[in-house]
Amino acid sequence: MRRFFVMLMLALSVSGCTMTKKIGQVIADPGIQVGDLKQQSSAVTLTLLTEPDSNLNGEGEPAPVDVQLVYLTDDSKFQAADYDLMASTPLPEALGKNYLDHQDFTLLPDTLKTLPDVSLDAKTQFIGIVAYFSDDQASEWKQIVPVEGTGHHYRLLVHVRQNSIEMKTEDK
Repeated sequence: MRRFFVMLMLALSVSGCTMTKKIGQVIADPGIQVGDLKQQSSAVTLTLLTEPDSNLNGEGEPAPVDVQLVYLTDDSKFQAADYDLMASTPLPEALGKNYLDHQDFTLLPDTLKTLPDVSLDAKTQFIGIVAYFSDDQASEWKQIVPVEGTGHHYRLLVHVRQNSIEMKTEDK
């Protein structure tokens, strides 16, 4: 019986050391994942790329383009919205309850920019991108991709061309 008790105490002390080590790591670096990935908020690494001839103005010269990255619970209002509505109405009003949050960027021509990871709200089901080109008749001025709010790490590439925008996603 005494031998059993000693073995039990030894096993508990070894497992306690492992737990103490993990707690110490989390205190030193709060960004360390604790728990199963499926329970964690999804993260997005965003890379923005513009071509040298993007967003040509009336004189045929490249110009900066305003871009909005939009986090949504549903894609219906985003898909139905036209350019004039998105350009003239604040996003929360234009997208209603589907809207969660957004980020604004102004991109210069011939730019490559990778942003720090963003944690998604658990309710996020779609990420949309809107580009406000000089020519409002641009062929592709918005795109949307489905995502899951938990358990994933996405890499998004937003590629702005002459008069169109494209978004590609990859799940790590």
